Amino acid sequence: MSDRNATATALSSSLSEADVVAWLKEHPDLLSRHPDLCESLLPPSRMQAGDNVVDLQRFMVQRLQGELTRVTHVGSEILDASRQNLSATQRAHDAVLALLEADSFEHMIHIATQDWTDRLEVDAISLCVEGDPQRMADIVTSGVYVLPQGAIDTLMGGLPALLRDRCDAAEWLYGPAANLIQSDALARLDFGPTAPRAMLALGSREADKFQPNQGTELLQFVAGVLGRCVRSWLDLPQP
Repeated sequence: MSDRNATATALSSSLSEADVVAWLKEHPDLLSRHPDLCESLLPPSRMQAGDNVVDLQRFMVQRLQGELTRVTHVGSEILDASRQNLSATQRAHDAVLALLEADSFEHMIHIATQDWTDRLEVDAISLCVEGDPQRMADIVTSGVYVLPQGAIDTLMGGLPALLRDRCDAAEWLYGPAANLIQSDALARLDFGPTAPRAMLALGSREADKFQPNQGTELLQFVAGVLGRCVRSWLDLPQP
């Protein structure tokens, strides 16, 4: 027999039931501190419980009911999150398929900046390219904006994508729609080693539509496909 077992045996033999009852009366919060003991105890039935007996069975049922409520709530949250993720994935795939159906470069830009607002459930979409506004005036169309050099790094730092909630949207980023935008999602666009820096911006009037703790994998996927499509239409060198 190990020393621990010997000690436990000696201790149990030296304690009487009265000693245990007296100790429990001095420590009434034992079950609160060790709720797992409820699973080991045999509670009295309702018929056995008198006025001076604590109904542990009711306590355990209430505890299990509380645990069931908590688990049900967590399960509902997980299910809701799964549905939202599935819906977002379907919207991203739908947007990409629409982009691949473009019959010209201009049509592709129109799809990305106009049609995608409904497909991705946002209120404004901008394609932003860094450069000289005068020299790049010919590329400016609805939803396409020329930004000052370094503007994208200033906004995003070194991140490939950035989600902002309750943001102050700038007019140079969203044009006339800037006053509506309360949250947005920004993702870098890779047009190749010889092309200027570019960025995709999705803006929403909902303040919590995009939040920093959300994942950006789908956003980066959509931006990645858009970058490849632009390179293909303009015959730009691959990265």
